[in-house]
Amino acid sequence: MTRRLFSLQSLLLALCLIMLVLIGYKGIEISAKISSFKEAERLYAEKDLVGAETWYLKTRDNRSILYHEDEIAARLEELAPITKMKQQLDFYDSEGAEAVAEGQFDRLLEIYAELSQFRNTYYTGDGPYSEYYREISQAIGVSEHFASYFAQFKNQFYAEMNSNLTNQNYDDESFKWNLLEIPEIFYGDQDKQMNELMAAYEDYDLKKFDALAANGLYDRLLTDAEAILSAYSKNDLKAPWVASKVEELMEALLRQELEADNYSSFARHAKQYNAFAAKVNPKSSLVTYVEGQIAKLMKQAKSLSRDGAYQEAIDLYTSLNPYQDTAEAVSQVRLAWMAAEPVLLLPQLEGDKQYTHVTGGTKSYNAQIYVAAADGDNRVYFGKMNDQGNIQVLTNTDLISGNSIQSLSIDPVLSTRQNPVIKVTAESLNRNALYALFEVSESSIELILWVEADGLETNSDGSLLVDNPYGSAGEGQVSIYERIDSYYQFTGVKKFIRDVTADQVAQYPNDTIRLLCTVTQPGFLETLAYADDTDIVLKGNFDFSEGDAVITGTFLQYTDIIVQGEWITVPVIQVETYEPK
Repeated sequence: MTRRLFSLQSLLLALCLIMLVLIGYKGIEISAKISSFKEAERLYAEKDLVGAETWYLKTRDNRSILYHEDEIAARLEELAPITKMKQQLDFYDSEGAEAVAEGQFDRLLEIYAELSQFRNTYYTGDGPYSEYYREISQAIGVSEHFASYFAQFKNQFYAEMNSNLTNQNYDDESFKWNLLEIPEIFYGDQDKQMNELMAAYEDYDLKKFDALAANGLYDRLLTDAEAILSAYSKNDLKAPWVASKVEELMEALLRQELEADNYSSFARHAKQYNAFAAKVNPKSSLVTYVEGQIAKLMKQAKSLSRDGAYQEAIDLYTSLNPYQDTAEAVSQVRLAWMAAEPVLLLPQLEGDKQYTHVTGGTKSYNAQIYVAAADGDNRVYFGKMNDQGNIQVLTNTDLISGNSIQSLSIDPVLSTRQNPVIKVTAESLNRNALYALFEVSESSIELILWVEADGLETNSDGSLLVDNPYGSAGEGQVSIYERIDSYYQFTGVKKFIRDVTADQVAQYPNDTIRLLCTVTQPGFLETLAYADDTDIVLKGNFDFSEGDAVITGTFLQYTDIIVQGEWITVPVIQVETYEPK
């Protein structure tokens, strides 16, 4: 019972103590509210509105007692712009710190833009709250904080710039434009900003270009330089060092390539630089130098071709093709080469085998270039290239039986404008030579004569004189071969014409004779002539005219005629040909 009574008393005592504490705390809060209100009123009376607003807020937030609540509310409504300035500046300051902490540069720019707009709203020279804005901003430290925020990013961007140079990795250069985005006030002013940034940009670009050139990355050098200039232009910046540095590096490269006779690389890099200069440096002296060197090399290639160094000319023209189209020039050199060495039209033989008895020419037989030749196996070839540069090669194997070819030519008399005729002389076991003629058509080479003989001549009418043809009816004589359909055949024996004087006519009654005479009077079918002081009678189907003539024919007989009143005996010649002089 006693213990219970003691516990109840202890509880009541504790409750009393708590109530005393609460009453004491309440009294303190009441006193504080009264004091803060008085302080607020004092500051308000002294026109320290920023301080007054702070104390009015403290007074309002003290709920220990209702004390001048309406008056406090009225004062805070009046000082609402100051309250808003404090709250907004606190917000911008904390948001800026958060953007820096998270590395969000774009967000910091947005916040600063909002801050600037807010400042322009309240911080005006004649505005009612301009002096209070300055006071609040200084109290919070907004300017110093934002200067620190941008300084941190600025240091970061310069570090990225140096990292690119150290690692020679230039894929990301956004730091350039980020540095430009930092408001000029944080550089001091616009002039200081431009001086600092342009010096940094130039130093970076020059070191970068040197590194690219040192690593042989000239394609990257040119493309990056053009891109950089475009980026500078978009930001209204001029960077004259870019064009001059690129020109310096490219000139050193081009001169080095010329000295090393590396014409292909020279042409490619020259073309690339000219394209670059056309956009960014049209008056570049290097362009003039390049054009002069290209002209010299083109002239050199032409000279090589003229001197017969065709492969060297082709190689040089081909090397220059990256700069300008040299396909036509190469085609002309190949044409000249093939004209000089038409065997090039034919396919290359295996191993060290070569064509023999090569002959050819240009602009005949529907070809720009043509060639006839034989190989070691006695195959006969004919190749030609047309105006479109297409090459056709035909072959014939009729001679591969073993007769070794001694000569090969194109017969100008037997050939036509469309179809050449190839004359081949080969070894023969029975006569001086084997003679073969081949006619070339559009799709084949056809044998049109095969004869072993001691000689062969072509007549102007297309017939052949074959001396002592083996196995022919004309064997032992000079035979005449004429083309019948698609092949030459024996058609007769050539008559032997003997040159004689008038007193020898009767000595060769069975021979064809040839005689120079003078016709003394015109006549048809028959006339009188003389030669070597001898009178003769000419008979033949001719209209003889007075004067000198060459006749061929045969002796018929002697006849008696009256000359100047006297009978004389004279020879009579049957005339086969009559050629007046």
